[in-house]
Amino acid sequence: MSANVNLYHTKWLDKAESRELPATTDGDRLYANILGIDALHQGIEIDFKYRPNNKLTVTGMASLGDWQWKSNVSADIFTQDGELFDTVEVFADGIKVGNSAQTTFALGTAYDVTGKTKAYIDYNYATNMYADFDVTSRSSADLPDVWEAPGFGLFDVGFSHTFNVGDFEANLNTKINNLFNTEYISDAQDNGGLESDASVYFGSGRTYSVALKVNF
Repeated sequence: MSANVNLYHTKWLDKAESRELPATTDGDRLYANILGIDALHQGIEIDFKYRPNNKLTVTGMASLGDWQWKSNVSADIFTQDGELFDTVEVFADGIKVGNSAQTTFALGTAYDVTGKTKAYIDYNYATNMYADFDVTSRSSADLPDVWEAPGFGLFDVGFSHTFNVGDFEANLNTKINNLFNTEYISDAQDNGGLESDASVYFGSGRTYSVALKVNF
């Protein structure tokens, strides 16, 4: 039995974000460099490997995260003539960081069937995945929370077999990904905090792969 545990508490301070503003009456485009946006990433990560006997291996991992933006900021935007053009407000305090699952689990087993043939099955689960969004677009304190995509779990199975081709060793490996053809959202773009407004990308359905490796 072997295992690793990692605790982290990371503060990203004074992150700089840029934002394009509407053009002036003269048609000049303006860009705002917004300073002072903070973020906090904290959580725990665990992984382990367990061999109860010389044929069976069990592996697993868990990652529990809490990633949030932690500040509200404002920035004054001036024209090239030094006149105040606009004030940009960003209300991000407490909003979850998007574009990555903050909670993931995995469990896998590999079994040595004959000494040259191994079978394995893996399960992966992801949740707390908030849609990607532009933090500088949070221009009102009344905006809804960023949309959270549904969690999903996937099973993968496969086997490998080692044999000889003349004087050379060969390995045949086959795998089925997403065994039960689960429909899931792998990525999303927030467009207002509502499910009906989000742009989503579906993950791959059931796929197969076969690989042959020969060691010369």
